[in-house]
Amino acid sequence: MTQPSLTLHHFPGACSRVTVCALEMAKLDYSLELVDLPNNAQNGAGYLAISPLGKVPLLIADGMPMAENAALLTYIAMLRPDSGVFPRDPSPWALAETIGGLSFCAGTVHSQIRGLANPARLTVGDVEPVREMARSLVEKSFAYAERRLAERGWWTGGVTIVDVYVDWTFSVARKHGFDIAPYPTVASLPERLHDALPAYARMLAEEAASFRTLGL
Repeated sequence: MTQPSLTLHHFPGACSRVTVCALEMAKLDYSLELVDLPNNAQNGAGYLAISPLGKVPLLIADGMPMAENAALLTYIAMLRPDSGVFPRDPSPWALAETIGGLSFCAGTVHSQIRGLANPARLTVGDVEPVREMARSLVEKSFAYAERRLAERGWWTGGVTIVDVYVDWTFSVARKHGFDIAPYPTVASLPERLHDALPAYARMLAEEAASFRTLGL
């Protein structure tokens, strides 16, 4: 298949790191456009014209914008079905488990860790009740992830992009003071992914370079 022209709008450390890893796993040619979130570039008129919600990641594929990480990761996996982004098992069950994992990360845990990382975005009042509730919800989510990974090794039994997404959510929680001690299997994901996925190491190298470019 001839691949489309791909440009990813990205901020290092954001959930768009997962999309970068998927592109690397799929060995697709792509270019990066850095969106300087700390300096509010996501709310500039130029970016809002292509990303109305002012979010990353945003993928431009042959000139057409695509948003929402679960959609982007699915699209990348479909471009390279044998890449391991999604399970190579073509069964409906394997696909459903993968989509379930992406939904867990994007739809459940992402909103919860936002309450830890930036509770002021979720209330006009006192942020502490928001942070407290977020911590309680995150504990429940990561207890589930811990049990699943301890039983299966990886989210679907073999390493996929879902594991990279779980790792990102946990990294944000950890950065904002979440106690990681009860979740040793989830906490071990960076080392395990580094060993299992060469694309993970390439993604980390890209992040380091992007931080330097942004002067961060």
